[in-house]
Amino acid sequence: MEAMISLIQRNSKVFRRDKTQVFFSLLSVIIVIVLYAIFLQKMQVDAIEQVTEATPKLITMVNEWLVAGLLSMMAVTTTLGAFAIAVRDMESKATADFLTAPISRATIHMSYVLNAFIIGCLFSFVALIGCEIFIVSTGGELLSFSAFINVIGILLLSVFLASVFNMFLVLFVSTQNAFSTLSTIVGTVLGFLCGVYVPVGVLPSFAQQLIMYFPISHTTLLLRNAFMESSIANVFDGVPTEHVESYKLNYGIIYELNGHAVSLTTSYIIILITIVLLALLSIIIFKKKNH
Repeated sequence: MEAMISLIQRNSKVFRRDKTQVFFSLLSVIIVIVLYAIFLQKMQVDAIEQVTEATPKLITMVNEWLVAGLLSMMAVTTTLGAFAIAVRDMESKATADFLTAPISRATIHMSYVLNAFIIGCLFSFVALIGCEIFIVSTGGELLSFSAFINVIGILLLSVFLASVFNMFLVLFVSTQNAFSTLSTIVGTVLGFLCGVYVPVGVLPSFAQQLIMYFPISHTTLLLRNAFMESSIANVFDGVPTEHVESYKLNYGIIYELNGHAVSLTTSYIIILITIVLLALLSIIIFKKKNH
C-alpha cells in the first residue's frame, strides 16, 4: 500500500507540473461549450417549441441536458490527460525502472488508474459547481440535496469507468505522438458517442445502436435523468405522454433496444461489468508488455 501511495503522489506531481497537458485535457469540453452557445441550444429549443411553448423552464431543461453531457465528457478527457504520464514512462523506460523495485505490475498499473481517478474527480467536482452556478444564473434552480448526492455518486462512477477505459486505450500507444493522436480522436468522437454534438434521435439506426452499446454513453444517460427529472415534469406538464417519450428517445434521456426501454438499473450493470472486464484485460496486457 505504501508503494501504491508513493507512486500516486509521484504521478500527481508530474501531471500538475505540465500546465499545457492540463489545458488540453479540458480542450474538448471548451469546444463543446462553444458549439452549444452557437448551435446546440437554439436547435433543441426550436425542436421542443413545436410541441410546447418556450419558457424559462424549458431553457433550464435544455441547459441541464447539456450540463449532463459535458460532465460525462469531462470525466473522460481529464482522466485521459492524466494518462500522458503512463505513456511518458513507457517511452522513457521509467516503467522498466519501477519493475526493478519490489513492486508488482498490478500496483504500477493501478497507480496510474487511481491517479487519473483522483484528477478526474477533482476536475469533475469543480465543473459540477460551475455548472450549477451556470444553471442558476440562467434562471434555473439548484439541485435538491438528494439529487445532488445522486449526481455526485454517478460522477464518481463515471470517472472510475473513464479511468479504466482510458488505461485500456493507452496500453496500445507507446509514444507521445501516438498519445496526442489518440487524445484528438477520443475528444472528437466522444461528443457523438455520448449524444452531445448531435441528438441520438437524428442519427441513423446503426449509429444509435452503437451509442447504446457504448458504456460511457450510459453515464451520460444517468446524469441526464438525475439533472432533468424535475424540469421534464414541469416543461411537459399537460403534454401527451407520447410526445414526452419521443423527446426522451430523441435526446438520449432513455434508450430503447428491440422495442424495450433500457432501465437505469441496466445502465448501472453495463457500467459495472465494463469496469471489471476492462480492468482485468488491462492488467493482463500490461503484464505481457512488461514481462
